[in-house]
Amino acid sequence: MKFIPLLLITILFSCRKTNDFGLEVQPNQDLLSVNQTDSTSIITYSVLEDSLKTDELSGPNLLGSYTDPYFGSLNSSVYTQIRLESSYDFRPSGTLTLDSLIVDSVILYLAMDGYYGNLGSQTFEVFQLSEDLHLDSSYYTNSTLSANLINLVASSNGEINPNPQVPGYVKGELVNEAILRIPLSITDFAIPIMEQSGTTSLDGNDGDDQFIDWFKGLLITTNNTSQSINQGAIYYTDLLSEFSKITLFYRDTSGTAADHDTLSFDFNLNANCARFHNSTIDYTSSVVESTLNDSTLGQDLFYVQSLGGCKGKIHFPYLDQLIDSSIIINKAELVLPFQFYLLDAYDPASSLILTTENSNGDASFLPDFFESNHGGSIDLINKNYRFNITRYINEIIAGETSNYPLSLITSGSGVSANRGVFNGFNSTKKDKPKLILTYSNY
Repeated sequence: MKFIPLLLITILFSCRKTNDFGLEVQPNQDLLSVNQTDSTSIITYSVLEDSLKTDELSGPNLLGSYTDPYFGSLNSSVYTQIRLESSYDFRPSGTLTLDSLIVDSVILYLAMDGYYGNLGSQTFEVFQLSEDLHLDSSYYTNSTLSANLINLVASSNGEINPNPQVPGYVKGELVNEAILRIPLSITDFAIPIMEQSGTTSLDGNDGDDQFIDWFKGLLITTNNTSQSINQGAIYYTDLLSEFSKITLFYRDTSGTAADHDTLSFDFNLNANCARFHNSTIDYTSSVVESTLNDSTLGQDLFYVQSLGGCKGKIHFPYLDQLIDSSIIINKAELVLPFQFYLLDAYDPASSLILTTENSNGDASFLPDFFESNHGGSIDLINKNYRFNITRYINEIIAGETSNYPLSLITSGSGVSANRGVFNGFNSTKKDKPKLILTYSNY
């Protein structure tokens, strides 16, 4: 048997359980001793995450802002095209003007599928894009597009208290989805579009000088400068819902009063619209900022945040000393405890992912990721995540994989606002991260 360094025996295997099995079937010279340790040294810290791709994802677009006691402020905005329901001319039949038309209202409806944070009023703003938005382009959490300065939300109607927990109304009818309803300005949104009647701008969506070329899209955002800690939420909007649209309500006042029926026209939000969400995270003066600036603080607490915020880093500094040793890892389970309380509005993600990287910094999944027992799902009872990383650890010991720090990220990080606070290896809390190694000597 090759010699295992004394330092490694002390640090890695200082807490060991032994189970001699196979006595009745194996000769003494072939006897395997199965041992277990959970005292492997672990270094934990957090680093800034790279920006994430968020265009045309199969998930919600995130809208709103909140201020977190650990992470500071997060604001998420939506960029999207809108499309004509059909080619249209708002002028009444037989006329060349809009003089007889009265616009009653314009409503932006956004279907909602949940939220993250604390419900309450937020100030919503909508702006017309002045820069093209393309379906065949890539957009990320840090992408922005230029927009006109005029807020298209109807005056004094921007402060809204959305309720994503109950069904809402669209065009006066109760629907089976929650709805964020934002009134838009008749003067700044409706009239300029209606005045394009008779031009190519309202002839269609995709041709030169047609609607999307003329009206490039919308920036939907919030302006909550006075938001305090534990205020605000991120709303999960579903732009592909049949109920997400802009409806213009108007009347033709020509003829008799009995004929003055309310008409409506829809501007659609659908899969043909280029769309993405951008997120701005401000860690200034936050606990997370301190940890990002001093990695040693991650040994007490470290952090993970979605939307291109920060990711956890986990390193096993002494595993390299096991290379070429007479050890087989039967099972390696990483346990990561997190902090969460019953009334905490900021719950951790339902599942996390571990990735590794090569010398060029390119990320890849662990070899265990594709195994059915890999884990990574949240355990709210024990307040931890568990990962089976047996193959990965064996590859390190076999010298097939370099022992680089692992990255801990949220599953679906581009369509989720979740964040997590994790106990570090030197935490004052009872539960600490640990790597449980079950191994055999041969």
